[in-house]
Amino acid sequence: MKTCFQWFCGVLLTVAAATVIADAPHRVLWDKRPISIHLQVGHERIIHFPDDVRYWLPDMVKRQVSALAANGVLYVRATESFPTTRIRVQGLNDQQVYLLDITASEAAAASDELIVMTKESTRNRSKEVAKYKTTDDWRVRLTRYAAQQLYAPERLVDGDSAIKRIPVESKTSIPLIRGGLIEAVPIASWQGHGLTVTAVRVRNLSRQSLQLQFDRSDSHQALNLSYLVRGDWLTATLQHDRLGEMGSETDTTTLYLVSNRSFVESLSLPIDNRALQNRQTGKEETQDG
Repeated sequence: MKTCFQWFCGVLLTVAAATVIADAPHRVLWDKRPISIHLQVGHERIIHFPDDVRYWLPDMVKRQVSALAANGVLYVRATESFPTTRIRVQGLNDQQVYLLDITASEAAAASDELIVMTKESTRNRSKEVAKYKTTDDWRVRLTRYAAQQLYAPERLVDGDSAIKRIPVESKTSIPLIRGGLIEAVPIASWQGHGLTVTAVRVRNLSRQSLQLQFDRSDSHQALNLSYLVRGDWLTATLQHDRLGEMGSETDTTTLYLVSNRSFVESLSLPIDNRALQNRQTGKEETQDG
């Protein structure tokens, strides 16, 4: 009986240990060699990077993989099995390029979360955290919070008692971006530390893809938003820097604008509030009827 009891306890400990290991994030050091990542079909895998990132999916797997990058995290889900395929991920600030060799099957992944580290990101972490706390940039904090609220899975959305959501002053199309190629519609606003961040849905109205950026480019498909965006903003940040042609799945993204005044005041456009209110009231009456 004692032997059986010891064996049973051993099984319980083994199962418990396996559960802890499976739930713990897996860490890997980027050493210029491609990182192998397994996806279980139908299950989301969360990949953390030291920096905010963008990604490129090869055409061969675009129909088999859904991916989203937000706040330095890449959320990846496979809808069906596929052999090893290499994708490219790039840091937006440090321009570091990471190569991921991704494969998908019905087999379970070792962990739902994977943390990609670099030698630089592992140095003096305690000092960096202390420095960040003393130089907390509310423009960055508000932008990241807004992106998390709109894009991150619900289970990963954290609240912030110092940030509160406020009503959007206008949810109709506004002439935010000059040129007529992009439609802009404010969708949500938050306030914190005397600043306002507004998320604006931007949609490509042209029949060609557009590269969005905040500097000069020789490409005829590139739009320099630093000259085209109207208003007075402290920062302007894009969720994605490329828009597909009108009607495609990628023709829309989000622009985050941080200001030290309300959105309408920062936009500096002559808006007839009475006309806007009448238009919104008329819309509500139409919907009610």
